[in-house]
Amino acid sequence: MIISYDYGKANKILNDFYNATGINMVLLKSDFTPLTDRFHWDKNAYCKSIQATCDGKKMCLMSDSYILKECLEKKTSVSHMCHAGLIDVAVPIIFEDTVIGYIMFGQIRSDVSFKSVRKHIIKLGADPDIAEKLYSEIPPSDTEKIESISHIAEIIAKHILLEKTLTLRQDQRLTEINAYIEENLGTNITVQSISAYTNISKSALYNLFHENYKTTLKDYINDKRVKKAEHLLLSTDLSVENISQITGFSGVSYFGKIFKQKTGKSPLKYRKETKK
Repeated sequence: MIISYDYGKANKILNDFYNATGINMVLLKSDFTPLTDRFHWDKNAYCKSIQATCDGKKMCLMSDSYILKECLEKKTSVSHMCHAGLIDVAVPIIFEDTVIGYIMFGQIRSDVSFKSVRKHIIKLGADPDIAEKLYSEIPPSDTEKIESISHIAEIIAKHILLEKTLTLRQDQRLTEINAYIEENLGTNITVQSISAYTNISKSALYNLFHENYKTTLKDYINDKRVKKAEHLLLSTDLSVENISQITGFSGVSYFGKIFKQKTGKSPLKYRKETKK
């Protein structure tokens, strides 16, 4: 999938959000690199005091990477409290079930006392007394406000697609590969069979899926199979064994293992609880 970015339009959307709410927000590409400016993030004196230390800067980068990876894995909004006691939230921008970018906002202070993070600040090498003063200057936000901001960010994510701030064009090779996978989902699809059908080398296939979907070819096919299995579990009375065969899994036990990895539930539990 080839993605073109309108830098000016994206910057204006998030700058308007900051002016209206005072909340820092940044738009990131699928590889986690920023698409828009992050200049508002630098206005937070508390974070600047922590990032002035070598370990503090490193921990901030690790915190960002952690929440974005979790957002990619779950394909839903994710929030967490960073090492400095502030709340960060990541919202995925999804096109055809693929995460193509992220909106991230943060540096939000909750009602957590500075005492709970003071020891972490000391370990990072920052002055805890100065940090506590700067922390107290950040206006606190309650859970309801944070959830509301998250919902607005989700609306902005959809708006970004509608306004073509991100313009998408499917690589023709991926279109061909996806068509082959969909038509042969119930068979033993291999890298060799896809390579032979599309006339694309195995190494090129691996690179294509890593660059566009940030996953392996095997995991991508399993995602497709699980989604089809979910549909069959809810729309038919077929047995789990029959569904595992229809969706191309090598055995019912392997099907159950992969299905639970992807959904958090066994096939039977998924059918029972979702139908209920």
